[in-house]
Amino acid sequence: MLHTSSHASRGLSKLVTGLFLLVPFAGSALAASQGTHPLQTVLYQGTAFGVSANVGNTVLVAPTGQASLEKPCGTNNDNEVVTGVGAGVNDSPLVQGGASNASASSSPSLMSQATADVTGISLLGGLISAQELKSVSSTTLNSSGFQMTTTGSVVTGLSVLGIPINGLPAPNTQITLPGIGSVVLNEQIPLVNNEEGQLTVNMIHITVTLSNLLGIPVGTQIIVASASSGLVRAYAPGVVAGTSFGTQLSVSGVLESSPTAPLSLPCYGTAGQVLTNSVAQVNLTGVLTTGAVSNTGKSALTFPYSTGEMTTSVASLNLLSGLVTVNAISGRVDATIAGTGGVFDSAVGSFAGITVAGHPEINDNVPYNTTVDIAGLGTLYLKHIIQDFPNPDSIEIRMIELAVTSANSYNLPIGADIVIGDAQITIIPAAEP
Repeated sequence: MLHTSSHASRGLSKLVTGLFLLVPFAGSALAASQGTHPLQTVLYQGTAFGVSANVGNTVLVAPTGQASLEKPCGTNNDNEVVTGVGAGVNDSPLVQGGASNASASSSPSLMSQATADVTGISLLGGLISAQELKSVSSTTLNSSGFQMTTTGSVVTGLSVLGIPINGLPAPNTQITLPGIGSVVLNEQIPLVNNEEGQLTVNMIHITVTLSNLLGIPVGTQIIVASASSGLVRAYAPGVVAGTSFGTQLSVSGVLESSPTAPLSLPCYGTAGQVLTNSVAQVNLTGVLTTGAVSNTGKSALTFPYSTGEMTTSVASLNLLSGLVTVNAISGRVDATIAGTGGVFDSAVGSFAGITVAGHPEINDNVPYNTTVDIAGLGTLYLKHIIQDFPNPDSIEIRMIELAVTSANSYNLPIGADIVIGDAQITIIPAAEP
């Protein structure tokens, strides 16, 4: 059965209320670069998790116990604390154990912090083990700029290749794992510029580069106890957050395949420059194949306007052995906010050569928000537009989405969700307190 909606809401203006604390730093270099405009919007970033593992776009272990500041770009500055708890993982020889506790927090004193604490873990069939791995990342901002620290990080009972490692390893300690690859201990990845300070701490980061007797695929990445904190500042009436990707498969909210060619806008914008991520083809065995996938994004945070755009394109889609085929898919979302608080956003998309087996009524001119009931499988959504208003204001287009609700001949589990061609953009307006 086919259902359509004519209210695509592809262009609308709204008045919205502010979310940010604008903090004066009139003596800073950034303030000087912005002329006489004395205020800046400060954003908060924070995320942490226990254990994750992936090979290419395939998720082997989804991040356990993940905790992230809830709003785009970490915009909450009112003593927010988010926590996550994860049970141990039973995926030998990759990971055994590793119960985790994670937290991410923000403070109006211009500080963000993330903590990941993992206990009782064994990796690579026992080649690496630890009693406790705790990563702490803290970022603050003062008149001297961004300051980052790992104070509070702890390592207890760590052993690599049967050799005990006492105490906290030096930052970015790398050890070769014969016949497997390498591991970095206390990995620290800082990012500092005039607009942003960020620090990611991974207490263990394993990279598999060699064929091995454990049967772990080459290219596998294992991360344990990851914590990332950051602050961003910008002079603008709002901040633009955006993401886009080509394909993604999840089951009941847990990723089964990572987004392909994903792209995210940095919170401080791109100064109008276009960022691009692309891959030549995608092959999710038994699910879908595509040709080239490309995603782009750009944004400009200025006064009195902030603008942003995200696009997605997918060529030569074949979903579920011909259930859906499309020669070309294209989607785009745009957003603008003026200094007065008015927001305009839009979403547009197009198909070239779309077919849906058993539904000859579907063609390239299919209306926005069309749903198709696929017997013995689930619901197919075409040009699906999703809006969230008012705080924050966001718009998303999913060019194709298949929600599996029935037992089926494709062996897809109930709860599986396949998204193809996704672009999303969010504007979080600022207002003086």
